[in-house]
Amino acid sequence: MSDLEGNFDVIILGTGVVESITAAALSKAGVKVAHLDNNAYYGGDEASLTLDELAKWADNRSVPYDGSGQLTSYLAAQRTRFTSVSRSSAIPDHSRHYSVSLAPSLITSVGPLISSLIASGVSRYGGYRLLERVGIYSRSEGLQNVPGSKEDVFRSSLSLLEKRRLMRFLVFASGDFEGSKELQGQEKTPFPDFLKVKFSLSQQMIDAIVYALAFCPSNADPALPALTRLRSYLRSSGRYGASPFLVGHYGGLGEIAQGFCRVSAVNGGVYILDRKIDGITTPSSASSDKFVVQLNDFPEPLTADVLIASPDQLPESLNPPPVQGSKQPAIARCIAIIDKPIPFPPLPSSGVPEKVTEETDAMAEPATPSEAPAGLPPVDTSVIIFPPNSVDGGSTSKAAQAFVTGSGTLSAPQGKYAVYLSLPLVDGEDPHLLLKPYLDTISSITGIAEPQFKVTYVQRSYSGQQPASTSAQSPVLVSSPPPHGLADISDSASSAAESLFFRAVEILRSKNPQAWTTEGEEAGSGGDFFRELKVPMWPPLEGPQEDEGGDEW
Repeated sequence: MSDLEGNFDVIILGTGVVESITAAALSKAGVKVAHLDNNAYYGGDEASLTLDELAKWADNRSVPYDGSGQLTSYLAAQRTRFTSVSRSSAIPDHSRHYSVSLAPSLITSVGPLISSLIASGVSRYGGYRLLERVGIYSRSEGLQNVPGSKEDVFRSSLSLLEKRRLMRFLVFASGDFEGSKELQGQEKTPFPDFLKVKFSLSQQMIDAIVYALAFCPSNADPALPALTRLRSYLRSSGRYGASPFLVGHYGGLGEIAQGFCRVSAVNGGVYILDRKIDGITTPSSASSDKFVVQLNDFPEPLTADVLIASPDQLPESLNPPPVQGSKQPAIARCIAIIDKPIPFPPLPSSGVPEKVTEETDAMAEPATPSEAPAGLPPVDTSVIIFPPNSVDGGSTSKAAQAFVTGSGTLSAPQGKYAVYLSLPLVDGEDPHLLLKPYLDTISSITGIAEPQFKVTYVQRSYSGQQPASTSAQSPVLVSSPPPHGLADISDSASSAAESLFFRAVEILRSKNPQAWTTEGEEAGSGGDFFRELKVPMWPPLEGPQEDEGGDEW
């Protein structure tokens, strides 16, 4: 590789969703990008893996780093964030037919990620289907469906008074509630208390709204953030179908990250995977004004004006300092493979077939259950919520979530299902003991003895590090890892990538103003940066847009 070939505008370390979206946007804007990863696969902490790859991933993180031996800084950082890792000894047959996600997620039908998928053209590289069911589990009622639309509410078995109260709240939550009399002075009130006092809802409806509609992890969540989340979900309903959520094929975010990397490569991005970073030299007025990245077993170093990285991929000396007083939240996770569908109760029938519009057919694959025994249609994609105190031996303060995907998402063979179980962890709790009651409950309602395969671990956030860089003009941009929330991660990743994109372009422009000057504009002119820049994150696509054609998303 010549000096010219090894010289880039931006080097990006890590192929997680945030970094991959950023790489695609920069490449489409004409920026010369080199995209590197320690792993042999795309996706980073959001990767989609086969069961063989998942077993290897677990084995590499199952022993804490003791500081001895040859261990990359990346894997050492991973072992501090992924702890208490264990897995089943036997891997099921046809392991390569699975595509399981390290970051299970739902995609809102209206939001930053769906907009980026369409505007960038990445949507043509993947497939999506509607989330079929959301259910809530209780000791007394078992597994019950949660109404997800106005039609579901009217078809439910709720009393007329309960339906009126629920509809009044849903109208309130889907509108502009900021400054309303109901919310005034109640912004920090726990969401369940707010619902009980202001809307006189029953405890059963409160649990469904708090945990299954707003996806609150506990009953202490303040009202305003919960309402803001819920509004985005309610406004997403109806775009492609009754559900506000889409589920990505082939494991979801890992496949989406790979799609953005493909767009970057098509537009000139250079990709180098499975290479250890031997060293990074920062710009110095005495030697060079560029970053120099030296890769293991690679002939020449790579240079760039801007360095973007996920925290695990950077040497510790380049990571921003921790935020004072920050905590390190953790979540207990289990990925389990089962061979029976979740037996949801049938939905009340309206007697009218669901209308499939042309847009629905073009954008998302309709949920079409296959044949099932005992007259109950199998549900291929679903979310089950376990509120606090809903199972014997379970958490008394946190809600557990189980996200289930089957063969309809091309993430498992026919008749197999991947179950992603998650629960916020309190310091000192054993994740295996904490998750066991929920796994036992899922096994009980599906009629299986135990999962065919499972991986259990604790995922910790980065140690309170500041997002992006320590100064507005620093050429080191550390990406903000998306949150762990099932319905939050995808849109948060897209928003973080947009911020990185504009900051990187700002730095590049400051280094070479002439290259970013548009017709009729003087280099270095003042004014608002985003108006001055005149660089869209996603330039218009050539040819028909995704909404205009295609058999499905």
